[in-house]
Amino acid sequence: MKEQLVSIILPTYNRSELIKRCINSVLNQTYTNWELIISDDGSKDETPVVVRECTKLDPRIKAKINEVNHGTPSNRNIGLSLAKGSLIFFIEDDLILFPDCVETLVNTYNSLVSSGIKVGAVVPKLLEDNPISHINADLHKKEATEKKLPFVFNKWTGEVYNNYTEDFNEVQETVTGHACCLYNRSALEEIGGYEEKAYKGTYSREETDLNFRLRKAGYKFFFQPKAASEHRKIKTGGSRQSNEFKFYYYHMRNHVVFLIRIFGIKAMYMVPCFIANVGFRLLKNLYKKP
Repeated sequence: MKEQLVSIILPTYNRSELIKRCINSVLNQTYTNWELIISDDGSKDETPVVVRECTKLDPRIKAKINEVNHGTPSNRNIGLSLAKGSLIFFIEDDLILFPDCVETLVNTYNSLVSSGIKVGAVVPKLLEDNPISHINADLHKKEATEKKLPFVFNKWTGEVYNNYTEDFNEVQETVTGHACCLYNRSALEEIGGYEEKAYKGTYSREETDLNFRLRKAGYKFFFQPKAASEHRKIKTGGSRQSNEFKFYYYHMRNHVVFLIRIFGIKAMYMVPCFIANVGFRLLKNLYKKP
């Protein structure tokens, strides 16, 4: 049986110092039937130059240089429109894939599908070497660890908390995924890809919106801890807001939009619960400061 073509989509913006190590990790994959589509979103630094140079490294690497900045969701859809594979693996420019990451994800996907499961995505493990502290940090971590869940969903606030520990040894169904999953291409096309207009600023929640729309369409998500990547987060470039006030504003704004779009009438109690929860955490953090 011929290996499926995996379209690895790498959106980027102002990350000239990071992107090459991510591309090298794709080149080092044990799974070889892939294409890498790099979509630069109108970078103002040397990223387009680096991307064009990297296309010379391997014919499987293709580049789309946007003249203007479209924003993260639209840029991901641009990459999707150029993809030829039956499987889509969205990655980010601050990731370094372990060599067997793609192979493990594909094998897991095929095993689940052969069992008759309607798979929307397989979710790899992200190992963060420099976690960025924010208002969600450590919340629900105890619950997630005790129940050995990679994701915890708060039904009152709609927030999703990631928890990757060494406790996870086997594939398990999960409520959602993060922004870097291996997707069933036909499923993405069925729901119309990423929502391009609703989310602003940091563009947080656009991937959660996508994943919950897939769930509504009957697709399931599975976490595969043996497929791993290093997530070397930094505070500059991409769609990050360097201003802390803007970060919190867009986080709250986008989450409220997510609640209204996905949960409809339930948002009438989820929005107040979310705002109250964020307010409580902010006050708690301020109280802790000397």
